Amino acid sequence: MLARTWQLSQNEFGRQYYAAGVRSMLDSWHNFLFNAFDPAGFVSIDKPPVAIWLQVASAKLLGFGTLSILLTQVMAGLAAVVIIYALLRKYWGRTAGLIAALSLALSPVNVAVDRSNNTESCLILVLLAAAWLGMRAAETGRLAMLCAAMAAIGIGFNVKMGAALVLAPVLALTFSLARPGAPVTWHLGRQAIAGIVLVTVALSWAIFFDLTPARDRPYAGSTRHNSMLELALVHNGAARFLAISTPAGNPAISSPAASGATAPATTAVRQPVMTDDSPTGPLRLFRPRAAAQFAWLLPLALAGLVLAWLDARSPGAPVSRRISAGVWTGWLVLYWIVLSFAGGLIHTYYVAVLGPPLAVFSGIAVAGLWSRWKAGKPGRMYLPLIIVATASWQIYLCMAPSEGIGSDWLSLTWLTSIGIAVICAAVLYALPQQGSRFAKLLAVASIGALLVPPTLTAASVVLRRPNIAAPVANMTALLAPSDTERQALRTSRLDAGRQKLISYLTANREAANFLVAVPNANVAAPLIISTGLPVMAIGGYLGDDPILTASDVERLAADRQLRFVMLGGFTLAPAKQAAALDPIARWVRAHGRPVDPKLWRLAASSGTPYRINLGNEWVEVPPPELFDLWDNANGNRSGEAARQQPR
Repeated sequence: MLARTWQLSQNEFGRQYYAAGVRSMLDSWHNFLFNAFDPAGFVSIDKPPVAIWLQVASAKLLGFGTLSILLTQVMAGLAAVVIIYALLRKYWGRTAGLIAALSLALSPVNVAVDRSNNTESCLILVLLAAAWLGMRAAETGRLAMLCAAMAAIGIGFNVKMGAALVLAPVLALTFSLARPGAPVTWHLGRQAIAGIVLVTVALSWAIFFDLTPARDRPYAGSTRHNSMLELALVHNGAARFLAISTPAGNPAISSPAASGATAPATTAVRQPVMTDDSPTGPLRLFRPRAAAQFAWLLPLALAGLVLAWLDARSPGAPVSRRISAGVWTGWLVLYWIVLSFAGGLIHTYYVAVLGPPLAVFSGIAVAGLWSRWKAGKPGRMYLPLIIVATASWQIYLCMAPSEGIGSDWLSLTWLTSIGIAVICAAVLYALPQQGSRFAKLLAVASIGALLVPPTLTAASVVLRRPNIAAPVANMTALLAPSDTERQALRTSRLDAGRQKLISYLTANREAANFLVAVPNANVAAPLIISTGLPVMAIGGYLGDDPILTASDVERLAADRQLRFVMLGGFTLAPAKQAAALDPIARWVRAHGRPVDPKLWRLAASSGTPYRINLGNEWVEVPPPELFDLWDNANGNRSGEAARQQPR
């Protein structure tokens, strides 16, 4: 609980893109239904709606704010821990359940995503519900339970699209293998019905969205053809698995362009890389960069996988154990393969989905190894052996980011904890069997010591402010001095700059429908959060959606719906945005009047180069500029031109 709630407010609104969508949906059922990003319903969020809807419900109940939005993920994460305990206690015993729940509770990446407003926490919760229903379906052979499991995965599709579907074949196969003697027609009929349920639930919202006339709904964000099905297949589908050129920027902070501030060319702050650009292949998740997020107990979990199948196939073992082992093995193997070989836009925190099966097998391992130790030779050697193997693995993970081992309190802490685990393992191996009470204390101490490194890693996103848009745990962050004061000063400056911009826009907006039009959603989000007013993201999330043409902007200005347009500033895709919005930018510069920066920015100069961090590369982009499309002379010319445009 503390790991997910302590200093939660330091994460502010998390990914502001989603928070702006929550603000936009609070007072409009139309925006809520279509998952709109902005209050005017101009463009949708480029994710399905279920996780965002839960955040809206929380904000509606508790009031719009940072805690009400983040609390949704906190509760989902805590619920996942409880479900893991319940499932393991039922199938593998209380000890296995407690260790599994504790492992998941302290998994660094799961702590990180549960403290953000990303959709992983909701996805994991839905997948756990589907796994439970799938196990019950395989145990009972009931079609209704299988359909319920597939419906849960369909809901998961409406949380994070294709990421949820990986579990579907696991549950379908487990259901059929649980009854090998049933006729083929029995299997085919039930699988077909369950498949229909899955497809119906999964695609219901996307089809509803696409069948609604385009004029009556937002544009489908991050698509070329205004289609939610395209979003599922391309941006949230093929682009995640195929090596397509994608941005790796860092929207973890509020956009200076949306506050009237700029990042000077001398800025040297190095931001974390959002995407995982490590080489694909079978070793990808074994590298410290990914493994340190979720796999601190990997040798223990692998031992648990073996023990689960040995116990499940032993004489007299209940069939429910075999079903449970099959579901968790399938979950682990399929998601491991997908994340290992996905060559597209993959964020490191996606490995959070592997947290539950690894926690499950860690719990099974501890319970199984302890029972074998008590049974005597030769089984008593396995527990100490696996403890030493896990300790060795943790040394590998700890040494990767460390610069001087033993020269700081952090390395001394993990060295001590790993040393304690190894010493306890050695004593366990040498201890006579009759000393079981002392042996239990040693076993508890060794497992507790092995939990110290993941706990320290998880603490890095609790005691230090992480990249709040793409949270990644990093143990060495604990060595850095707290930047609370610097962050507070930066936030204060951004807020002051944004307030000056908003004050100018609201004072001069007059009857315009939109407060301002900006290039992309990352610039629009903080303005929407601050005001709740319609702000147009001309090019959607990345700034390259083909939503409007120059003629459309001209018509909006002529119809007095849009007065101010901002060009330049923050972007995750500089080249894509520049190419997509160039015709609009040229028209705005030709027909709009530049607004004096002194009126809307803290810094009067508009020529300061604006720098953004794309992964490990700093890129200069044009500074933000504000244009007034209602200048008398230009406004009249715009109106005459618009009236001559064919409608």
